[in-house]
Amino acid sequence: MNGRLPRRVFRRRGRRALRRMSERQRAIFWALRFEETDLAGLAERHGIGTDEVQAEFAEALRILSRTLRESEPWWRRWWPL
Repeated sequence: MNGRLPRRVFRRRGRRALRRMSERQRAIFWALRFEETDLAGLAERHGIGTDEVQAEFAEALRILSRTLRESEPWWRRWWPL
């Protein structure tokens, strides 16, 4: 095995990771990753400092990383979506 997850498993775990993030973490993660917004703009948008934006993004990445590495629930064997 090459260590890569199948696409549907990656998407399912990614959605699970997004649900586990707080609203602010999700918004910051999405903006930095897909909208290519800078830290200063996000700090102004959320009313926090740039160091807090970095901390929220780091926490979001930690949640995503942990969720991608955890195994599937036992019941997924009977209901593979």
